Amino acid sequence: MQDHSKKIKYGAMMLALFTILLAGVFFIPLIGLIVMFFLPLPIILYRLREDRKTTSYVVLSAGLLALLLGGPILLPFALVFGILGFLIAESLLLGKSKLYIFMSSGLVLIIVGILTYLMLALFFEVNIMDSLMAVLKESENQFKASLNEFGALPEGYENVVAEAFMLYRSSIPAVFILSVYAFAFIMVIPNLMLLRRLGHNVPKFPPFHQMKLPVITIFIYGLFILLPFVMKMTPDSSTYLLYINATIILRVLLLLQGLSLVLYFMYRMKLPGIVTFFSIILALLFNPITILLGILDIGVNIRAWIKKDNSK
Repeated sequence: MQDHSKKIKYGAMMLALFTILLAGVFFIPLIGLIVMFFLPLPIILYRLREDRKTTSYVVLSAGLLALLLGGPILLPFALVFGILGFLIAESLLLGKSKLYIFMSSGLVLIIVGILTYLMLALFFEVNIMDSLMAVLKESENQFKASLNEFGALPEGYENVVAEAFMLYRSSIPAVFILSVYAFAFIMVIPNLMLLRRLGHNVPKFPPFHQMKLPVITIFIYGLFILLPFVMKMTPDSSTYLLYINATIILRVLLLLQGLSLVLYFMYRMKLPGIVTFFSIILALLFNPITILLGILDIGVNIRAWIKKDNSK
């Protein structure tokens, strides 16, 4: 009975903390954006201490409290972050790596995003992509009006804008996936840091300068680069959609690989932090060169040369 009482008391504490954080997200501007990253923490803490069944009840109770607090809008939000907390804690208890936690958290958010898009389209007849493009079009009309006012509207402006909007619309899936994983990364890092501070055993990411993508990455990238030369693609075709989104994601990965190589060089040379900082800025500004470095880093063992030169 005493253990059961402690379990209920601890669950009530975590529910109260979850509800306070949830209220902070929706009712405190700006600060709420920061608070949102810590929403899974109460559920993580409870699952690390209690069993799956009881934690499931806590997640459902969190959803019910969210419904009472803010109505139907808060319910799915609370359930998503409750499930994320449950997933992260379960991964920690199973001894999974930090990369596994990051990737699985991002996958959950992607599935939730797709389901949200489908529900809005099917039940409320709201197309998020059309709404986003309408906002962009409105901004473009205002910019065009400003150019007309100053007599600075260039020739072929309409064609350029039409091609840009087609590219924007086609690349929304890639932007969505990259944004989700960026959010998952920002969410996982501080929560695991807090858990470590609280005495829990949590995994660590290997240093970023040790990042190495598999060699097959450059072959896949090469295939997509050659795709427009071997296949006829129209902007409204599924092949074009696949080409655009895969190319964007692969370029981001190769950019990260290039940055990793730059940081590895700085690490081996034992250069001061300020030099490393400006090197990263330059690498981002000249990202085509950094992407090329990423490709060379995967295909050629540049790091062995750096290590050899540094050891002399």
